[in-house]
Amino acid sequence: MAQLTKTGNYDVTDRAFLLDGFNDDSLPTLLRLLRSNAQEEPSAIALKQKDRGIWRPVTWLQYEHACLEVALGLMQLNYQRGDHIAILSENRQEWLFSQLGINILGAIPAGLYPTSPVSEIRYLLAYSDSVAVICEDQEQVDKVLEVREDLPMLRHVFAIDIKGLSGYQDIMPFEDLRIIGRKMHNLGAAHEETTLAAHHPDDTALIVFTSGSTGPPKGALISFRNIAAGARASGYFVEPRQTDSVLSYLPLCHVAEQIFSVFLAMQTRYTVNFGESLRTVDQDLREVAPTVFLGVPRIWEKMQTNILVKAAEASGLRGAIIRRGIKLARRLGSDPTTVGFLPRLFWHWLLFRPLQNMLGLRQARFCCSGAAPIGTDLLRFFQGLGLPLREGFGMTETAGIASAQPLKGPCVGRVGFPIPGTEVRIAEDGELLIQGPHVFSGYYKMPEETRRTLRGGWLYTGDIAKRHADGSISIVDRKKDIMITDGGKNLAPSVIENHVKNSAYIKECIVVADRRKFVAALIQIDPDTVGIWAESHNLTYTTFRSLSEHRKVHELISQEVQSANTQLAPVEQIRRFHLLNKQLDHDDGEVTATMKVRRQKISENYSTEIELLYAST
Repeated sequence: MAQLTKTGNYDVTDRAFLLDGFNDDSLPTLLRLLRSNAQEEPSAIALKQKDRGIWRPVTWLQYEHACLEVALGLMQLNYQRGDHIAILSENRQEWLFSQLGINILGAIPAGLYPTSPVSEIRYLLAYSDSVAVICEDQEQVDKVLEVREDLPMLRHVFAIDIKGLSGYQDIMPFEDLRIIGRKMHNLGAAHEETTLAAHHPDDTALIVFTSGSTGPPKGALISFRNIAAGARASGYFVEPRQTDSVLSYLPLCHVAEQIFSVFLAMQTRYTVNFGESLRTVDQDLREVAPTVFLGVPRIWEKMQTNILVKAAEASGLRGAIIRRGIKLARRLGSDPTTVGFLPRLFWHWLLFRPLQNMLGLRQARFCCSGAAPIGTDLLRFFQGLGLPLREGFGMTETAGIASAQPLKGPCVGRVGFPIPGTEVRIAEDGELLIQGPHVFSGYYKMPEETRRTLRGGWLYTGDIAKRHADGSISIVDRKKDIMITDGGKNLAPSVIENHVKNSAYIKECIVVADRRKFVAALIQIDPDTVGIWAESHNLTYTTFRSLSEHRKVHELISQEVQSANTQLAPVEQIRRFHLLNKQLDHDDGEVTATMKVRRQKISENYSTEIELLYAST
């Protein structure tokens, strides 16, 4: 295997580091790793799931047996290799039993977001040709049953949690599926051996749907080879250990969560923890105290908001200490050399360590932000608190990872260095092109989209990027989102928006500028922090709408926008804005399941408000 070399503060890799062994058909894929983990460390803890307040462990041997039960149960129901079977559930151990059980059968799992509305569920089940769907509970079953008549290919609806389903017809409990498979226990080992003998790394492991921010979601075909390459490259940055633990809470139908809860976990044999629900994530984090943690920018924004809320609620000496410590954290994140060792040590024990405990991240040795750009001020704030937070960049089409910031050396404002084995180019128009064994094979039933995205062996990412002298990359914006003012100036809206969203009072900002005289914006307030601010100023309000329409709140947000403008070039500065009187909603088509803004839909929904921003100018 090629050795890694180091140049300056950064690790630089030989392409052979990742490619060595990746042309081998006996590549350690997920299924082969599951088998070896169960054989070599059968009693080691693979998973833990919280049930009624108790964390219940699952060993690697139990993990393998559960997956085999699903595979054999499906086989008895006449499902076969090549079938597409959907999973519609929040994160839980049954998600992984289903995913890998479907793989052992030789079929292909397709994950759906549990927050998706009925119309999107109908589209995805039909588009993916799913012949069965494994649902979490009554809520998800009801969505499927509402559109089942439109899905002639759908043969079974399985339910993991059968509470409330006693009167339902044609619903099979997931446990019954496992019981069917359990009765075929004697066939289990033989079936698994047969599967592994026919198993090829280029077989499709997952259908992962893109976010659909500009149109219907596309089903990306991710192979076992893609997964193995992405996991190995991710491990180069994360350096996972068997003693590590993660909390699985971001949707498993998103490839980023797959990296940490499946790919790396299977490769390294660390423990994956599942909480009781999304509503208990804060408490679950404190109980698990994970050593590796992935959060999308909205999670980090929420964590920062929680800290700022604590600061706003605290009074007297305690409040003064928290507010001073927050200022120091921002200073440390920007330039740690401006603060001496003893003051840093003092503040670590006085405030930063307790805040890390409050977040549940005191044991974290690697934290990652991904799936969307994170504001540099937000990144620096958490780094100043002592969290090892770095930004990564990837796409569904790259099995979730393309580049990452190293733990050592400055890289704020960039998305780090290409992962080992990856080749990158910047096209003449600035688009980032990627090539490597982790790049997907195409979109399901979308040959034209596939040809546009994969050309000449290169993945055309759709991102405008810049390559720096040290080899690191920064993402300017999505190519389709670049705006040109009527004066001919090119603007990257995400740069402007991230500066504005650094404010604790602003949850979302959507820039409007294309073919316009100046930059305007639609802004959604953060109801938690603005609500606390309003109460501290004795402002009366009843709903989100009444709060956002209050004159004093408009003045507050105006000050925050002006503060952000001081960090922007004159042509980028926001001259007018409109406060949204409701929160952006997935059901209204304004955001995707991953909370990415659908600009076109928002432009349509708020066309009147946008035109008023430019009236009389």
